Amino acid sequence: MTPQLVLLAGGKGKRMGGNKPFAPYGRSTLIETMIARLKPQVNGLVINAGAKGTPLVLPLSCLGLSLIFDDPALVELGPLTGVLSALEMARAAGETQVITAPCDMPDLPEDMVAQLLAAPPADVVYFKGVRDYPLCALWRVSVADALREALQKAEGGLAVMRFLASQDVHTIAVSDDAAFANINHL
Repeated sequence: MTPQLVLLAGGKGKRMGGNKPFAPYGRSTLIETMIARLKPQVNGLVINAGAKGTPLVLPLSCLGLSLIFDDPALVELGPLTGVLSALEMARAAGETQVITAPCDMPDLPEDMVAQLLAAPPADVVYFKGVRDYPLCALWRVSVADALREALQKAEGGLAVMRFLASQDVHTIAVSDDAAFANINHL
């Protein structure tokens, strides 16, 4: 069974001036483009909206998908708080894995999920090209406790690659880094 995919949409979008998920992209928005791109690849798509009280909650709730929120004790610690929310959601549902993707990579491969699932097993499987793309990943829920502990110890945030250095990871070679470009400026 294909794990659920959680779109990480809870960031502040500082470089874009805020409200990144609803930034225009083509004839749509970033988040709607991402949903259209990824939904056919999975059985379930969920949006991580970050903190429960953010202004994005209402517009995100209008997209017709379930929302999950970050632990209030771990707000503003970076994208790994959204990953933790995804892991804990999957674990509560009795699932063993979850897939994550940021909301600002509208050109991700149409077979991204298939590539992740075909990779050799590891705690975390992610893409690597000229750069690392660790948020486009397949995560085992068994890393949730280690991630929570690392976030609780982090002051001011936790770098994704620093956390992954302590995990069993496998990378998938990227042939086209342009597919993983993130949109940070309009």
